[in-house]
Amino acid sequence: MAERASEFELIARYFTPIASRSAASLGLTDDAAIFSSTPGEDSVVTCDALVADVHFRAEDDPTTIARKVLRVNLSDIAAMGARPMGVVLAAGYNRDLPEEWIIAFAKAFGEDCVHWHVDLFGGDTVSTPGPTFFSLTALGAIAQGRALRRDCARPGDVVAVSGTLGDSALGLAVLQGRLDLKNAAHHDFLCDRYWLPQPRLALGMQAASLGTRLSAMDISDGLAGDIRKMTKASGVGVILHQSHIPLSDAAKAALELDPSHWQTILAGGDDYELLLCGSATDIKRLGQGVTVIGTVTDRINEVLMQDLNGKMAELTKGGFDHFSIR
Repeated sequence: MAERASEFELIARYFTPIASRSAASLGLTDDAAIFSSTPGEDSVVTCDALVADVHFRAEDDPTTIARKVLRVNLSDIAAMGARPMGVVLAAGYNRDLPEEWIIAFAKAFGEDCVHWHVDLFGGDTVSTPGPTFFSLTALGAIAQGRALRRDCARPGDVVAVSGTLGDSALGLAVLQGRLDLKNAAHHDFLCDRYWLPQPRLALGMQAASLGTRLSAMDISDGLAGDIRKMTKASGVGVILHQSHIPLSDAAKAALELDPSHWQTILAGGDDYELLLCGSATDIKRLGQGVTVIGTVTDRINEVLMQDLNGKMAELTKGGFDHFSIR
């Protein structure tokens, strides 16, 4: 039997031709679609599906699952520099879930909508014999022509990221018993980063407000995979520096135990930080929450990393791909 195409190959092969009829889709190469519905303003729309034991652990508390469902979608809105407006939620609850579970989910989801200033516009609710799943469509708005996109990186730009990387993937390792840091504070920090993503909405809107050329996307599938999406969209290459990757104290502790956790940090996914490319001056204007980790080159699709020993090599593709899981 022939090996099945990757998630992104399937999208490009079978769905991009359909979407090509609309300029709003951006060829399915970005975090969201952009269309104009109000004079002077663009609308941004994105959709994500989350499935039990794929995107969240079925055993987790429904309150943390509810917040994750909302926040991973708002991260795509942040990547476009838009302000969130509202969401549409389709929920498929396993038929054996008690009603109390759904009540707790709905309560937490509503509270998080208030926290992030978004409204629930509608959706659908069904019962399923399979795993619980959610599909959330989020809508945002931004001044016309100001949306951030993946295809704006140019040679000479710097590459930067927000926050720290790898914490969520390491948190999953902790929850699965694959990592024991012994330190309770580190344990709790990493678990919280897995359970509760922090969409960088304020940073995205700040970046868009600069009114300059910036390329942006959110890091959901891991830096190693997502940086390649940006280089492909922009027709550029990059050189990254491993020593510049921003790490939390908990991630540093994990690396002290086992340096192989670098693979988790670079390719584990679920960071929901912003990846940005632009002039050094513009990136600096975004403040101390953003760290420069490399530079953009004219070597199309070449992604190099200088390791901690100064050796330069092609960065392993990595990144999360639903169709590479067996």
